[in-house]
Amino acid sequence: MAAPAAYPTTRATRRRRAARVRAGIAFVGHAGSFVTLAAMLVLAATAGALADGIPPGDSALTATYER
Repeated sequence: MAAPAAYPTTRATRRRRAARVRAGIAFVGHAGSFVTLAAMLVLAATAGALADGIPPGDSALTATYER
């Protein structure tokens, strides 16, 4: 004889749980896309800052602020 389930669930409960899981996975996917976009923007800004105003052949990297 099989052991009874500890918490018997109905089909509606399983559907609601599955819907919450799907919504959670979709949220994680959207959050991951946002984080990826933010990381790409940071990398682009860093590359732009490194390439901006550096004379060719200069081995020292300095940052100057003029008014």
